[in-house]
Amino acid sequence: MAYDITLKCLFAIHFFLLFSAEEVRAKVSTVIAFGDSTIDAGNNNLNLAIFKCNFKPYGQNFKGGKPTGRWSNGRVFTDFISNALGIKSSIPTYLDADSGVEDFATGVTFGSGGAGYDNLTSTLVDSRK
Repeated sequence: MAYDITLKCLFAIHFFLLFSAEEVRAKVSTVIAFGDSTIDAGNNNLNLAIFKCNFKPYGQNFKGGKPTGRWSNGRVFTDFISNALGIKSSIPTYLDADSGVEDFATGVTFGSGGAGYDNLTSTLVDSRK
């Protein structure tokens, strides 16, 4: 239920950004994202996370057609927001070796699949039990 509401809000923001005046978009220069798999662009590939999506079909519609660690077959939601703002077409992970200072200046994602919006997520995957 909470996920549905969050998703609806994110889509509303996206459409607002798409159709807003260019002056509004020009004021936003950076997209820094924190969250779970809905914005994970591959951070889990580069750490000891249990949850990963570096296999097909993930990434099949993304540039290059290869699994990137994004939890979709193409771009994730923050990529669409960044693109709508005119910043860049996709936001890289902060752990990516190819990310440089210029990426941090325009935006990176700290999202990690399995982080969970719901408090129950950490309870379900707690390995200490």
